[in-house]
Amino acid sequence: MNPAIVVLGFTGALSLITVELPESVFEEWGVPKIFDLSHALLTWVGIGALLLGIMFGSMRPGHSADMRGHADHDDLLDKWYKGAGSLVCLGYAAWGVIAFSRGLDISLFQAVLDRDLGAISSLKGYLAPVGGVTTVTQLAGIVSAIGAHRFCRTRRVGRLWVLVLLAGVLRTLFYAERLALMEVLIPAVLVLVLESKFFTARRRLTRWLPVIGLSGLVVIFAVSEYFRSWIFYSKVTDLPFVGWVLLRFVGYYATSFNNDALFYELGSTVRHDPYYTFSFAYDFPGMSSIFGRPEVRGIEVSQWWTDQLQLYANGEFNNSGSFLVPMADLGVVGGVIFWVVVGVVVGRVYSRARSGCEVGVIAYAVLFLGLLELPRFTYWTLGRFFPAIVAMILMMGYDRAISRRPGRVSHEIPQVREPREIRKNEPAGIGGEAE
Repeated sequence: MNPAIVVLGFTGALSLITVELPESVFEEWGVPKIFDLSHALLTWVGIGALLLGIMFGSMRPGHSADMRGHADHDDLLDKWYKGAGSLVCLGYAAWGVIAFSRGLDISLFQAVLDRDLGAISSLKGYLAPVGGVTTVTQLAGIVSAIGAHRFCRTRRVGRLWVLVLLAGVLRTLFYAERLALMEVLIPAVLVLVLESKFFTARRRLTRWLPVIGLSGLVVIFAVSEYFRSWIFYSKVTDLPFVGWVLLRFVGYYATSFNNDALFYELGSTVRHDPYYTFSFAYDFPGMSSIFGRPEVRGIEVSQWWTDQLQLYANGEFNNSGSFLVPMADLGVVGGVIFWVVVGVVVGRVYSRARSGCEVGVIAYAVLFLGLLELPRFTYWTLGRFFPAIVAMILMMGYDRAISRRPGRVSHEIPQVREPREIRKNEPAGIGGEAE
């Protein structure tokens, strides 16, 4: 669960694998290899900056601060569960009404299940995001994490929890949005692993969870690709589905590092708005109507990036990457500072979770997906994650505020203390304590 271990073991390892892959493999994905040793070293500078920030953020406060205690989490989390869950349901209901007002036909859902070519694209046209409406559905990750926490405490499966999990499955199947499923699945799994008696009593099993999780990720990827890209590629490739989907899975990560290098080479030579570093600010509802869309030489940034992919890479693999993007947007020094600051925030939330704060555990479970997505893009700065950021800040801020009230009973998980040194020639339990 340590963020530093996750960054090194996943993003760091994938970057090394990518730089060692021969150019012939990239040709299979229809892209020239751009990510070389110089880009790998610069990526590791960014990784080092992130790890440095995590180290500083994870530094735990003094003993007295640790033992201050936290708020009554069950009451607080129950309110957030119901409030955020209601907003998510209202958001999905409004999204559905708007889609049907655009002329959405139920037959399109059946066309997706029948694997008709172009069915998902047609469906996505009617289900185009609506500013302020689809935004609130992004609170689903917090609802899912709290739903898992409530299950561990009460053994009851909340209806709101089931609804957000089902919505994630439907968005993956009919909207080709795997990330929506990961946003509700990853936080719930992490909370269950950390809090349920089943996993706490089976530590040998938990050691294998990274392998199980990676296998599950491949399975989810394969199922979604079967209803999406395989409809076309099954007609043009000689590879069996299993071989093709495994190659494509590796390609999603390898081409992301490759695109990261491309973005750095192109973006560092032209003045542009730092959209891909701070996309949540540019995508905030109403911002474009006030300040206009970010541009590169008069072209909207996302369109500029799409054009560059068509020219120099493959538009089908359109992830921008992560570590080199802020360096292209802000300069190398600015990019390093950016990753240090991000690391401090991640490390601080992780430290809060380790201290026994249940709100901290919920926040870190929601934040954790961003660690897994670092090879592809910076998930935490996307507009879709902004509602979760606001919710987590409010939750943790409220928890801190009421935990300082006089007479507040601590609900923190007890810290393990080191044994006191027994005085010389004094038996334990006589004239002193032995802990």
